[in-house]
Amino acid sequence: MNVATARRRRLGKLLRAVPAWIYIVLSAAIVLPPVAWILSTALKLDEDTIKFPPVWIPNPINFDTFGRIYTTTNVRFFVNSLIYAGGSIVLALAICIPAAYVATRYRGRRMEAVMTGILVFSMVPAIVVFIALYSMFVKTALINTYPMLIVVYTAIISGQTILFLRNFIENIPVEIEEAAAIDGCSRLQILWRIVIPLIRPGIAAIAIFIFVFVWNDFLVGTVLATTEDMKTVQNGIVRYITTGFGNFWGLFSAFVIFAFIPVLAVFAAFQRWFIAGLTSGGVKG
Repeated sequence: MNVATARRRRLGKLLRAVPAWIYIVLSAAIVLPPVAWILSTALKLDEDTIKFPPVWIPNPINFDTFGRIYTTTNVRFFVNSLIYAGGSIVLALAICIPAAYVATRYRGRRMEAVMTGILVFSMVPAIVVFIALYSMFVKTALINTYPMLIVVYTAIISGQTILFLRNFIENIPVEIEEAAAIDGCSRLQILWRIVIPLIRPGIAAIAIFIFVFVWNDFLVGTVLATTEDMKTVQNGIVRYITTGFGNFWGLFSAFVIFAFIPVLAVFAAFQRWFIAGLTSGGVKG
């Protein structure tokens, strides 16, 4: 290969990469400015947050705002969201993994009709049944309890979870399970010892999806958690706007940053599993 050919190939690679870099730059130009503005506002003095024209770089840099949002009420918001998210992940996986396995291995017209029904009902907005749920939970004294909200979150996310996990189980060759059955394994042992280890990337990916969904949810915590000590992080964020008096933008921005840290930490900790789960679920054979 001569020098001219090598140069043309390098130039061709650079030209093919131009659309991707344009997309990356445009995405960053849309996504990063609001994030930078929230961070800048959190580091400003209270009087600087309402200056006009606005100043991007805080001068002086003020960290007192982050200390002022450390209250027992705000800590309770974070603890509640962690309990709801963790409980929903455990309950949803405990229910949906066996359900997805049964839906995959026991095919038939009735099963396909059930899966179609799950898909249809998963598209129904949750707010449609909230009035009925609220009435039911009030009459049974379950309102404002952790189990109630965890069950509601699990019910909302279970349909998508079953369909998602089903794609991963379909990629496991049936011959592996048949060999295990010949060796004396029961269906439960096959599920626990063979299926679950093989779909760990999918389980990790759906666990992250559930965590992000519950953590970012505002509606359930607003309608079905009627007391202040059962509210979520998202309710805490909105609380600064709806009940804030005076200049509260610095506190609001600092709280948003703290609310974003758990989601970022989960993605950073399980990034490898998350990417593997997204890519392996659509590969057949």
